[in-house]
Amino acid sequence: MHVRDFLKNLSPSQAILAVLVGVIGFLSLWFIGLRLGKPVMRSICIGVMSSDHKSGNSEQRVRVVEAQTINMGTVSKRLNTVGNIRANAMVLIKSELSGRIAELLFTEGSKVKKGDLIIRFEDNEYKGAVQHAEGELEFAKADLERIAKLFEKKVESNKKFDEANARVKMAQGKLLQAQANLERANIKAPFDGTIGIMNINAGAYVQAGTELVTLVDNSSVKVSFKVTEKNIHDVGVGQMVEVKVSAFKNQVFTGTIEAVDAKIEKESHSVEIKGTVPNPDNMLRDGLFANVSLIIGEKSNTMTVDESALERMGEVEYVWIIERGRAERKRVLTGTRENGQVEIVAGLQPGQIVVTSGQLKLSDGAKVKISNMPDPSAKVSL
Repeated sequence: MHVRDFLKNLSPSQAILAVLVGVIGFLSLWFIGLRLGKPVMRSICIGVMSSDHKSGNSEQRVRVVEAQTINMGTVSKRLNTVGNIRANAMVLIKSELSGRIAELLFTEGSKVKKGDLIIRFEDNEYKGAVQHAEGELEFAKADLERIAKLFEKKVESNKKFDEANARVKMAQGKLLQAQANLERANIKAPFDGTIGIMNINAGAYVQAGTELVTLVDNSSVKVSFKVTEKNIHDVGVGQMVEVKVSAFKNQVFTGTIEAVDAKIEKESHSVEIKGTVPNPDNMLRDGLFANVSLIIGEKSNTMTVDESALERMGEVEYVWIIERGRAERKRVLTGTRENGQVEIVAGLQPGQIVVTSGQLKLSDGAKVKISNMPDPSAKVSL
């Protein structure tokens, strides 16, 4: 019997009741199906993943790495601090007189020699003053010569002779002053160096004291730094100093200490040290921040590893070691770094094998094969 025929045989109230019962039953079955379906599906997924995981473990890949046995040796005992780079010589050239700039005889950023004329002011007025002073001096000398002859003949008095002599000296002073003004109108380089950038052009009128350009000698540089009072006896004039700057991270600049301050600063309980570093390629510039290292002794029987073995996570340093053919991550404390080697202060033992290349593909417990040295876990067959 079809559902339609069944409903026709029912009264209206019975038909409505039958439809409601059917709807409620369908919704109940649908809800029960949802509740039961989730754990069933979850169980199926877990089962599939578990089987895949077991299959992966059973066929775990062997990671190929390079490694080294921890070295034992002697490292330098160092004192590390920070400092600043200063030019060997630097001067800010200013105008010594008021006047108009006639000519700039340099290229910004170029090198100049001591005595080179670099800035010339309009100097006709000063040249005229020199000629006028020279004329006055010649006249005063001639007058003195004439009076001196008369004085020898007892014709002129001592007073006249003294006045003529004084006029000669005054004329000489005026000439020297005029020549000095003319010299100030022609600015020369006080030492060999590099010219900076100038913001004033030829033709500009400047007042006395106006800043014109900077001249810097960077053929060598000074490094200024401080050490604490407890390390005063570890440093001295002539001692080697190593300098690194962030602009050249992989380069070490070597110099010597040239001066140790005679006093200790009361506030910081430190003493200022000044060193000289050769700078033939002009790589180091005035104002650079420097990391300074002083060798103050040696430490023997020290564990070291290649710098490539170290990895960092925040402030924590660690290495990967190999034991029984598997990798294990170890946290370490480091000390001195020198010539590509890092001192291991704590965390490792002599004779352990440390991974130096291939760390990125490692995880704790991973199987490894060492490509650059015999497998320590392999048995030797006789």
